[in-house]
Amino acid sequence: MNRKVLVGMGIVGLLVVILAGGAFTAVRLLSAQNRPSEAPSGAMVFEDVMDDGTGNPVTVKTMILPAPELPDRPSEAGGVLKRQEDNSYYVGTGSVSVSIEVVNGETSTAVDHSGPEVEVVVGHDTQFYRDVTKVDFSASESKEQTFTQELALVDQPQEMPDGATIQAWGEKSGDRVIADIIVFSEPR
Repeated sequence: MNRKVLVGMGIVGLLVVILAGGAFTAVRLLSAQNRPSEAPSGAMVFEDVMDDGTGNPVTVKTMILPAPELPDRPSEAGGVLKRQEDNSYYVGTGSVSVSIEVVNGETSTAVDHSGPEVEVVVGHDTQFYRDVTKVDFSASESKEQTFTQELALVDQPQEMPDGATIQAWGEKSGDRVIADIIVFSEPR
């Protein structure tokens, strides 16, 4: 073969490689846009179904990023308060659901969870924070909203409300956590 044919074939081959690489990159970028966004470590994600004002149900996804004063690692236990005994809180973990029903002024709370129950033990130096993050589910036009968690340092509460959520950081051993930090919030 002559030299011009070899150079022409080399250029065509190089163009094919460049086009294939570009197509591969484009497919990866398009598929990344269609994947649901992943929450950063420690973030809480809620999905609520609401009425959009016209009678149509709309799902609003709310992500709450961890407060800066919390440890930069996942909590050792997190879930919903099942019961409180002395200096122990028993927390239902996994996928959590809290239903609140008001009938004739009387409130009843039903709590369910899919994971194991974990005992969170309070020590002398345990710090308690109440989650005071203001979340407005009706304010989101985009159907997605992100907030940074706001905390208030408080004394250990005598009794936490039914359906309270709890996160605990400390030393974990089996199904028990000796807590250094506890964050709690009332049902939203």
